[in-house]
Formats: sequence, structure tokens, C-alpha cells
Amino acid sequence: MKKLFASLVALSLLLVGCGSSDDSSSDDGYEVALITDSGSVTDKSFNQSAYEAIEAYCGDSISYKYYAPQDTDDDGLYATIEQAIDNGAKIIVTPGFNFTNALTEAQADFPDVSFVAIDQTDLEPTENTISYIFAENESGYLVGYAAVMEGYTKLGFMGGMAGDSVVNYGVGFLQGANDAAEELGVEVTVNYYYTGTYSADPSIKTACDNWYVNDGVEIIFSCGGAICANVFASAEENEALSIGVDVDQGDESTTVLTSALKGVSAAVTEALEDFYNDSFTGGQVVTMTGTGDMVYSADKFTNFTQEDYETILSKIQNSEIDLYTCGDVTENNSDPSTYIDLPNVTVNYQS
Repeated sequence: MKKLFASLVALSLLLVGCGSSDDSSSDDGYEVALITDSGSVTDKSFNQSAYEAIEAYCGDSISYKYYAPQDTDDDGLYATIEQAIDNGAKIIVTPGFNFTNALTEAQADFPDVSFVAIDQTDLEPTENTISYIFAENESGYLVGYAAVMEGYTKLGFMGGMAGDSVVNYGVGFLQGANDAAEELGVEVTVNYYYTGTYSADPSIKTACDNWYVNDGVEIIFSCGGAICANVFASAEENEALSIGVDVDQGDESTTVLTSALKGVSAAVTEALEDFYNDSFTGGQVVTMTGTGDMVYSADKFTNFTQEDYETILSKIQNSEIDLYTCGDVTENNSDPSTYIDLPNVTVNYQS
């Protein structure tokens, strides 16, 4: 990747920033940077979760800023990393698998800068980079199990890009639904679709409308950043239900029964603590297991009890359930039921 080209691209970036320093002053000196790819720090998903962790840790004592690249191809992302470093970044958080190529080069080009990779399963971190990946199948399992135990047998999974994290959520959701269906002695159907984007699009709402109205789907697990807005809007319009992802999205829509949580905030906080305590150890991939949880609100559930929730959560955290992962699905952008055993679930895969 040509440094000259990257520098030129950097000049044209749409830079958006907030931090503990006065934004009317120079950009110099922002120690902690978060760079988004296709999402934003208000996406009510993992970008927002990561940025809120930075805000909470840094407070008024450490300067921080987020950057939203105008171009989200490899060159654009690399250029944004370069600009953040020019502005004083000592540690950079990069959520999203789109960063893999740009960060592979940047971690070599800037050995004195520390990087925190989020959801970059193909990245080989060097000594200045820690890579965090997550067991999304844990919380996916929980929400799938809870939905069926609550009495819903016509489910939907609306995923974003078919990367490892989304596929993890999907296979967990299917397995949880299958196990609950077996316990109850019922048959479950799941409409399953990858949108190919993390951005909201009217066509996604149209697809959800069709599921709710024509297919009889009762609840959709929305798993893909800003596409949640489309799912929630459709659920509201059709007086149906939805499931949120990554963070508690209950405040976003009254249709949200529960949300599948992800340990992004814990990962970012851990990395910052290590960095500022001089114990940052790069060159490692850390899998955040045992952090996959779901939101349980007693006023939202009728049949699935708090005791049920705590029991199944304990089994997951104690590895008493053999969970499928994205690694069990050979082709991520494909029907997971081709690869995993789901005797009690019929998957209506749509491509």
C-alpha cells in the first residue's frame, strides 16, 4: 500500500471526533483513538459499545477521539489509522473484520503504536497488537433458547455480513432454538438471511415485513449493526417482536424481547487497563468466552423464568453444553443447517 497515496486519502477523510479535549483546539495529542469501518459510534451495536468503554475509561484524564473514514476500503482505513497516529494516537481500537488488511500493514509500519483489534479473526497480531474475538454463539444460543421456551416457534434471523461473528450468532441461535424445541416437544421454523451489509436499507424492512405478514414469523433476531433499525421498524408496524444484538437495545424499540450481549466493552476496557499499567502484551489472540449473555427482563417474559435463564446461562459458562461455532460451518455465506445437526428446526435459508 503506497504511503503517498494513503497520505493523500487522509486529507480527504471525513473526520468526526469527540473527546476530553476541546474540539475547537488542535487535533494534536489525542492518545486513544477508535476508528469505525462501515458503522458509527451511535450504531447501538459493537462500535458504540467500544467507544463507550473508551469514554468511561478515559474520562477527563486521557484524551481520546473517534474517526469515521470517508472511504472504508483498505486504503481508506489505513489512511485513517495514519491520521490518528499523526494526531497523537498511542493506542488505536479498530472494531470490525474489514480492518484486517489495513491493520496487518499498519501494525508493521508503526511498531511504537499499540493496536486493539476487535472481531478480526483472520488477523495475525504482531507484538504491538492484541486481537479480541468473541464467543457470540453463547448469547446467540441463549436468545434462541429463550424465544422458543417463551412459546415462539416461527423465528427469523436477519444477519448482516456473513463474517465469523454473525455466523457465530446465527448457529448459536439455531442450536438454542433446537434444544428448547426438543425439551418442549415442538417443531420450530427459522427464516434465515444475510443482508450483506451492516447499514440500514429499506429493502431490509421490506423483507422483514414479508416474514412477519406472509410467513407468520413471530420474532426476528436482528444481527447486524444499523440493520436493527429496519427490523425494529417492521416489528413495530406489524405488532410483532424482535431480538437485539451486541448491547441492550431494549430502549430502541418496545418490540425487543431481549438482546444478545457481547463482551466488546470488557475487551476494550481490559486492553486500555493493560496499556496504561504497562502490561499490554501483544502478539496474542484473546477469545472472550463466558461473556456471552442476554438481557432478562421479567416484565418481558411470561413462560421463560429468571430461574430458567440463570440455569441455562450457568450451563453455558461452565461448558456443560457443546456449542457449535462458525468453524463448524465450512462456507460462512451459506445455510448453517447444512453443517450442523438441527432435528427440531427447519431452516428456510434465503440467499
